[in-house]
Amino acid sequence: MKSMKCFKAAMMFALGALVFTACDDDDNRLQVPEAVQGAFTQKYGNETRVEWDMEKQYAVAEFWKDNREHDAWFTMDGAWLMTEVDYGRQIADLPQSVQDGFNASQYAQWTIDDIDKIERNNYEDVYKIEVEQGKQEMDLYFDVTGNLFKEVADGNDDRNEGMLPSQMPAAIQSVIDEKYPNARIVDFELERGQYEVELVYNNQRIEMIFDGEYNWVRTSTDMERQVPAVVRDAVAAQYPGKVIDDCDFVETASEKYYLVDLDNYEPDLKVSEDGTSITEVNY
Repeated sequence: MKSMKCFKAAMMFALGALVFTACDDDDNRLQVPEAVQGAFTQKYGNETRVEWDMEKQYAVAEFWKDNREHDAWFTMDGAWLMTEVDYGRQIADLPQSVQDGFNASQYAQWTIDDIDKIERNNYEDVYKIEVEQGKQEMDLYFDVTGNLFKEVADGNDDRNEGMLPSQMPAAIQSVIDEKYPNARIVDFELERGQYEVELVYNNQRIEMIFDGEYNWVRTSTDMERQVPAVVRDAVAAQYPGKVIDDCDFVETASEKYYLVDLDNYEPDLKVSEDGTSITEVNY
């Protein structure tokens, strides 16, 4: 009976070794399948101090590179998905555009708790800045231009699983490729029954909305205060002394207009392309 138990144990060990085996005899680190190890080596070279972990169905390589901690996520068949680079609280090490975006935000005086750079396959890099003030904690997501495109209450997503790239439906990707060829995707998510795509095209920030059946609904292009003169003049005439804080060019199937945000004025302004019509709207 004892020999049978030993035989079963040996078989279980052998089967487990097909997926994970010990890296060496001195620790409990795990070695991933050959396809994953090959993908890691191809992307990061022969890093020697690597620890592998499992997060759900993904293999995660934890290692140091350029004096920063990295977590690289791979599928079990060897596809790289995402890498998190830990910046600690060192906002001065971020691109100047991201620093400027943070300093211009309403959270500039909050305490920075942690910063991650998130690199994803076929996506634009994103910087996640975790801030806190009193009992409030927020996760702020900036693109490389310094645009704060998403702000959410901290959900303890310390490993950033929620940022793993989603598979873009072919119908949505086709519309993007047609209208904005070679655009860089910043974020893609399903929100309240609609698909929201954040992208950068010709250095402009663009948000596209699709319904649940992948039909295009709306596109908003951030004008970065570069408002056409006819629109600026119309706003100045109707709202003397007011300063334009932001402006988006909005396109739907039925209309095109500029959505203008005035500094210290609550309603937004819906302005026609020729500036002849201005309507106050609340969103």
